[in-house]
Amino acid sequence: MKNKLFNQLYPFVFFPIYLVSLLPHSIAKLTIGRFLYFISYRIFRYRYSVVLQNLSRALPTKSYHEIQQIAKDFYRHLVSMAIETIKLFSASSQEVDKKVQLVNTELLISYHQQNRNIIAVLGHYGNWEYLNILPAQLPFKVNAIYKPLSNPLMNRLVHYVRGRFGMQLVPANQALRHLLKQKDKPQLSIFIADQFPGSCEQEKFDFLHQSTNMFNGAEKLAIATNSAVVYLEMKRKPDNCWEISFSLITESPKETSNQEITKCFANQLQQTIKTDPSCWLWSHRRWKA
Repeated sequence: MKNKLFNQLYPFVFFPIYLVSLLPHSIAKLTIGRFLYFISYRIFRYRYSVVLQNLSRALPTKSYHEIQQIAKDFYRHLVSMAIETIKLFSASSQEVDKKVQLVNTELLISYHQQNRNIIAVLGHYGNWEYLNILPAQLPFKVNAIYKPLSNPLMNRLVHYVRGRFGMQLVPANQALRHLLKQKDKPQLSIFIADQFPGSCEQEKFDFLHQSTNMFNGAEKLAIATNSAVVYLEMKRKPDNCWEISFSLITESPKETSNQEITKCFANQLQQTIKTDPSCWLWSHRRWKA
């Protein structure tokens, strides 16, 4: 009954977003973007206490004034990301191509030529929704390993945006079965691996000056499928485009020590965040009691 209700509501949510996505980016940024920034930062202070607390603990050498400036830049990034994601509802592959620059794809292609699966791990940094263009830019199949959202309506909208250019969305609990079933068809699987894994997770890492539970599903999947593991990094360029680069974590996951892959990922993500803190998802309740 609940799913039927959400399905009935879907057109009433989808089409207004789609119409807004048709606006030129500059107009959307000047109108909707400014409005969203004013509402989220100036009026409602969306999760402001969480953002300040996360920033203060993660960047202890920063002054309070610097923390406030990073927080302000984060809200600007959050709004910019929202506008970019709305634009993805209608943008053509050619338009998205202009917003994304891939670096070091030779690394991926070399493993694909060796008939190897590849797992790319990344954090909630930059605008990961732009990764939906990868299937149109790479000569092999690309999956997004994800945890389905509890809200069926939002889950359907996410599926639409991420799957527009051929990305296959695979629920995390089906990822191993999916890759083993298609072991003769090497492919790239993208894994956002910095979400809170739950209090029952025993492995902890020193991440951003805090003892942090880290999700190790990507590591387990890599070992089970003997996949090469790469770190995917996003950097915002001066022209408001995104540079996506890949660097090797390991090509022999079965030979790594316990939690080595997860630790390497955490260290690389930490360095990315320190380069430009404003682009990480500070509003996420990452450190829970």
